[in-house]
Amino acid sequence: MKDEELDDVATLWQQAKTKSHEQPKVNVTALIQAGEARKKSTLAAHYGNAAVLAVTVLVLVFYFYYLYNFQDVLSKIGYNLMIGGLTIRIIIELFSAWRSRKIKIADTASASLQNSVAFFQFRKRIHGPITMFIFVAYFIGFYMLTPEFYRYISVMWLVLMDTSALIVAAVLVYFIRRGIRQELHELEKMVELQRSLVHPE
Repeated sequence: MKDEELDDVATLWQQAKTKSHEQPKVNVTALIQAGEARKKSTLAAHYGNAAVLAVTVLVLVFYFYYLYNFQDVLSKIGYNLMIGGLTIRIIIELFSAWRSRKIKIADTASASLQNSVAFFQFRKRIHGPITMFIFVAYFIGFYMLTPEFYRYISVMWLVLMDTSALIVAAVLVYFIRRGIRQELHELEKMVELQRSLVHPE
């Protein structure tokens, strides 16, 4: 289902509650399907993020541990900071997927709704200071490699590399923020749909 269709389901549900007792029974199924669709979307995002980050970590491990032998302590701290930050984020995404799978959209118990709200708040915290810390740590780690790179490449290429990293960072910030807004929107709508099931009046 598209976002517009899912939003329409919630609107129809609100309208049906004021008209009859029979119509909401039909819409309950639609609400559950809409909630499950949003749940699958967020699950796919968690697993997708974890997969992309895992591939990135494997590339970095191959590059820094096997392809090039960095000698400086600063460089070693730098690339381990990069790899460590991404590894932490992979763990967070897998943990988030585990928590998301435990959410039962069709469960009309208040405890289930509280779990959904708690998960929504958890993801908001993840996308706040934690994401920012990992992002900043990654690029600090990257720039810690600069002194050792300077011994092997010209100043022009070094400046080009460091400048391009800033451009990459800006592009990543744009796409990360867009992805965060989309995910939080999906989670918020999922909570609203479940709240409509738990508190139909």
